[in-house]
Amino acid sequence: MEQDHHTQLIVSKASGICTITLNRPHVLNAMTVEMFSLLQDAIAKASADEEIDVLILRGGGGNFCSGADLGVLTALADKSDADQSLTIINDFITNLHQMPKPVIAVIEGVAVGAGLNLALHADFVIATEDALLQEPFVQIGLTTDFGGTYLLPRLVGTAWAKRLALLGERITGKKAEEIGLIYRAVEASQVESEVEKLVAAVRRLPKQAYAVTKEGLGRCQANGLEYALAWEKQQQPSLIARPEFQTLVQAKVKRT
Repeated sequence: MEQDHHTQLIVSKASGICTITLNRPHVLNAMTVEMFSLLQDAIAKASADEEIDVLILRGGGGNFCSGADLGVLTALADKSDADQSLTIINDFITNLHQMPKPVIAVIEGVAVGAGLNLALHADFVIATEDALLQEPFVQIGLTTDFGGTYLLPRLVGTAWAKRLALLGERITGKKAEEIGLIYRAVEASQVESEVEKLVAAVRRLPKQAYAVTKEGLGRCQANGLEYALAWEKQQQPSLIARPEFQTLVQAKVKRT
């Protein structure tokens, strides 16, 4: 297992899985300006590395992430520093969101503010039932960031997006699954086996079909039905021509 330690971020690679762990447990993994650059680098590398099949995002010490460190908020008061940091954030968030590979986030303990939104860019979020999720930006005089304004209405609809983003309601992992904010909430003792099961499931899927379909879900949601139909029409013939499709279809035909 290859491991790359930065004290604030641990990146480990083992048998096709890259795990990025936020590692400031004493402050519930609050993110610093330095961590933004480390995340930018780690996410870009995981996306480009052909040996990596799946990316997993986690937090060390029993919590996912309490959001941005207060030091970040002070740093962002300076306009040029703010511009630089927000450009880095927007770069790695875009890269994470559009990554053609399966991305899984694991929420234990708290996932708050930017920390919650970071997790929500994953394809699948597994949380403990008693995890605490919250978007408290407005309560401290800020707006939702890390792409939360894009994600929330798409994941849970406008009414719940307003409850979460405007009122800052705290919800449990269990509630988050009920409203469709995340993939699944499980008992704390089941987290690891649930992650393993999901990793196995996504790795069985044809990579190209996964990547293209994921791209389509992102693009077409923002562009309406006409765009979606045209996009599908453009993609499908090249996927049909791929050997994976032929093999999988033959196998299905034989089974019926």
